[in-house]
Amino acid sequence: MERRHLGECGSTNTEALAHLRDGGGPLIVSADRQTAGRGRLGRAWQSDQRGDDASLTFSVALPLPAGLDLSGLSLAVGCTVADVLDPAGDRIRLKWPNDLFLDGAKLGGILIETVPLPGERRGVVIGIGLNLRPLPADADRSAFASGHAALQSLDANATAATTLDRLAPALRALLADFEALGFGPWQLAFSRRDLAAGRPVRVGEQTGIARGVSTSGELLLDTDSGMSIITAGELSLRLEPSP
Repeated sequence: MERRHLGECGSTNTEALAHLRDGGGPLIVSADRQTAGRGRLGRAWQSDQRGDDASLTFSVALPLPAGLDLSGLSLAVGCTVADVLDPAGDRIRLKWPNDLFLDGAKLGGILIETVPLPGERRGVVIGIGLNLRPLPADADRSAFASGHAALQSLDANATAATTLDRLAPALRALLADFEALGFGPWQLAFSRRDLAAGRPVRVGEQTGIARGVSTSGELLLDTDSGMSIITAGELSLRLEPSP
């Protein structure tokens, strides 16, 4: 898989999507700084502007069969990233459908985008952003509604380059397996790191108790009117205070 590094770009996902539209093959593109990073639901992804190794932003791009069901892909990616960075499984948790938390605060996020390609193919881009360096003690934390966690709190020697070197082969293997097997094999792995399991949550207008995910990565929400099965789509999950 080709690797490409940029000093600055608008968004690594945008670069990766353009690469696929132009007929390019599998690619990992990373950047020191993003000026127009994107998150889910049209939100901006704030790249840390404090210089090298404050954060890692990169995208994995590859053409896949147009008919491949991508349900649960963000969860499988989250499991893979968490297993590489926290193999003991003690500190990194996953919040459906696309967030990584370290010690209860947000460590990073995942954004998957697609583009149609010729010949029954579809371009798939997986954008990943991770905080590496802790915020200074006097930093304004008001922009971080879910808190701010940094990988260097788990691995003091983590840099953007070494972290990407650790993640790249695992993500390549994940994508090959996902193309053949779908999300099912990662259901149990996700359950071990599920931040919301057994907790009261709100998803859109619905509230209930999170009961894990289906074999397709759908959220299982135990509500007063029964079990709801919720696909990610344009919805996100918010943890609610325990009664």
